[in-house]
Amino acid sequence: MTPPPVWSGSPLTAPPARLRRAALIAVATVFGLVLVGFVLRFTNLDAAASTAIHHLRRGVLAPLAEALYLALKPVPAALLMLVSTAAVAGLTRSWRQALVFLGTIALTWGSAEAIKLVVDRPRPGLSEAAMATVGKAVDASFPSGHVAFTAAFVVTCAYLAWGTRWRAFVIAPGALLVACMVAAVVIEGVHYLGDALASLVWVAGVFPVARGLCAVAVARADAEMRRRRSRQVV
Repeated sequence: MTPPPVWSGSPLTAPPARLRRAALIAVATVFGLVLVGFVLRFTNLDAAASTAIHHLRRGVLAPLAEALYLALKPVPAALLMLVSTAAVAGLTRSWRQALVFLGTIALTWGSAEAIKLVVDRPRPGLSEAAMATVGKAVDASFPSGHVAFTAAFVVTCAYLAWGTRWRAFVIAPGALLVACMVAAVVIEGVHYLGDALASLVWVAGVFPVARGLCAVAVARADAEMRRRRSRQVV
């Protein structure tokens, strides 16, 4: 008989409540944002606002936006995710929490990147100054992968720290980091404003089911490992 899954006390690895409801919200989010993405692709309703924000690229804002954008490009972001996973495993002494941490971020971020292939919205185009610094983006624009990764990373860290005294030290700086990334991708001209805001909606709608699925998968894997160990002992 397979032992039942063991759930830890962490909100990150807690058993998902109303997983079916979370899945329905995630599906609605996917279809809703795909529809919005196609509307923005063919109308560019957010072009004027994006251009106005892009014109802020001067003075101290330019190097700050460039640094933030470059720091969380896909490869550095993936490395940050892996290093953070190792840190979570070391600090919590729980491989289960580390795997849920890794899986939740990867699933939330990766699914946002996949939607780019569906919507295929062209990039807004970079200014000469921005292109020389951050390089030309060749993939689609909607939604913003930078913002999706940052928001997914911050929310996952917040869940991990929720029941600890470190909660405030994660949530406040994390929210500021997400806001700065939203501004950075538009200031640099690599995304329209709608791309960045869509990523926030994406994470809000997809994160709960991503976390729930990862928590269930890891708990079941743990139960299976305990079952096999118990058989070996017998």
